[in-house]
Amino acid sequence: MVILARAHHAAAWAFHAGGPRGTLGAATASQHACSLLDRMSRRASVGSVAMAFASGQARSDHAGRRVKPVTRPPAVRARHKRELQATGSGPGAASDPGPGAANGSSSSSSTVSASHTPLVGDKSGTIPEASTPGYSGEIFCNRNLNMAKVAAVGFDMDYTLATYKAQPFELLAYEGARKRLVEMGYPQELLRMSAYDPSYFCRGLVVDKKRGNILKMDRHKYVKIAYHGFQELSKEERDLLYDPAVTTWSTFREPDYAVLDTLFSLPDAYLFCELIELKKKYPEQISKSFLEMYRDVRRCVDISHRDGYIKLKVAEEPSKYIIYDPKLITMLQRIRKAGRRVFLVTNSLYDYTDVVMTYLVTGGDPRMSHVNWHDFFDLIIVGACKPGFLTDPNLSLYRVNPQDGTLSNTEGPVVESPEEYLRVGKIFQGGNWQHLHNLLQVKSGAQLVYVGDHMYSDILRSKRELGWRTILVIPELEHEIDVMVRERARQTMISRLTRLRDDLDGWVDRLETNKLDIESEHPEGSKAIQEIEAELQRVRMELSACKQRLVEVTKEYHELFHPIWGQLFKTGYQNSRFAEQVENYACLYTSKVTNLASMSPDHNYRCMSDMMPHDRLEDNPIRRLLRSKMGSDGDRTKP
Repeated sequence: MVILARAHHAAAWAFHAGGPRGTLGAATASQHACSLLDRMSRRASVGSVAMAFASGQARSDHAGRRVKPVTRPPAVRARHKRELQATGSGPGAASDPGPGAANGSSSSSSTVSASHTPLVGDKSGTIPEASTPGYSGEIFCNRNLNMAKVAAVGFDMDYTLATYKAQPFELLAYEGARKRLVEMGYPQELLRMSAYDPSYFCRGLVVDKKRGNILKMDRHKYVKIAYHGFQELSKEERDLLYDPAVTTWSTFREPDYAVLDTLFSLPDAYLFCELIELKKKYPEQISKSFLEMYRDVRRCVDISHRDGYIKLKVAEEPSKYIIYDPKLITMLQRIRKAGRRVFLVTNSLYDYTDVVMTYLVTGGDPRMSHVNWHDFFDLIIVGACKPGFLTDPNLSLYRVNPQDGTLSNTEGPVVESPEEYLRVGKIFQGGNWQHLHNLLQVKSGAQLVYVGDHMYSDILRSKRELGWRTILVIPELEHEIDVMVRERARQTMISRLTRLRDDLDGWVDRLETNKLDIESEHPEGSKAIQEIEAELQRVRMELSACKQRLVEVTKEYHELFHPIWGQLFKTGYQNSRFAEQVENYACLYTSKVTNLASMSPDHNYRCMSDMMPHDRLEDNPIRRLLRSKMGSDGDRTKP
């Protein structure tokens, strides 16, 4: 019956709205739901025409026509009953008030725990203890990759072979650039602002250089989070600037936008936001536009990398800035032993590359001073100027003398074989992808695998322009997966609220449809229409409350990953823009390069089967609604 159906929905909602993080405790929610069911059952016994209609009895009008009744299919009714019993929110629930009652704690605790968030259909009423460990060094596959068929494996250096300690290393670029900005005329207060926080921003964000905003968007380029400096924009402000229904659709590309594609770019965003805050505070001292301010930041950060300031600091104490991983040598040796040629292509110049790579293979141990990092590579290219290296066939290649770092011209016909040419010297600067292919003797990009951290310069352009096979290093992956595994109970809560929302949406649709059916037969109106309208109002109120609770729980879940920007790979319920690029351009992805040492160099990586919405047929809420309208049997509508 319509009213009884409403009671079951209200009882199910009592768990979600008053569950672990709500204002009602589990016991209170159960009492409320049972009382509501009892009242609705008594009301349902009234023998009015509307009740007969709503209870599923076919009703004939004066013309002998029949109107389809509104009622829940048996399978939906049974599923709701199981849901109520499993959650302790309805008839048949266990009388045990739960673990919170044993120590006198309130059942309205703000912590989502396994005991308070049971799985749908789990009659025990509890979620099993997490048996799945957190991140264990897995390598994830978007596109099948048989390493046995690869001719060469290449690596970037910064944030790929070399993993930097974020706080001290990024602070070097930040402090160097901040001093130069003050020298350019920005307020001295910039030097007195709070210390740099490397965790404030994350990769995948987009900088609106003209408006001074930092954006996070989903895979459809809808902006879901926006900050002006360090101040969050309201939904109304955000929509006014970026909602395509209100303003002109933006491509979010250069020159007006910049993407934080690498961890190197996080200090840029932080400095930019600090200047924005200063501009708001001292508008008379900073007359430059936001676009000009961003250009100044980029210029100063680049100078800090080029003028030797960072290199000298790292050379003085590499262990302070670089994480030593003894698995690196093992990984490189195994790849070469398997018959692959190994190469290095980095934008860093030779002097800095030598400092970093020497530490990576020796760990700063004097007993390892005899180890030369050159010996682990067949070809080394520094100062590559990616992404130009991947797109411009006219860039010149120079040979580097490792003794003093001087360059010599390599232009002109090469009469030697590549092997003989590399025996003269295998360290180069500049050049382009054609030089690389020729020296490695590969005929197509598909014979190469390149490992890097920069989404645009390492992965996107090499895949899209040259067809290279790619492996993306995502250090944030460890934290993302650890939180995801730890918060399975909260994920279950979100899934259940989503299912309840869809069910309530379905009831709104069915009630509206039946109202139209009756109106077509009784234009003058009837008591049944009044009853349906009243029920529609109640269901819509429950639906609104359910949606609000779903938004709250989802926000809480995302904040566990990052208090401002949320989950790296998600924006709301959609994949983030960053996640879409990972999926489209990275054949494999993992948290650090040495995870490859755990796998055979001939391993055949296979991706999981792709799924579209129609592949998850039984999870589709529209399918459930249509089948319930057709009166399908319960076995075919199991949750």
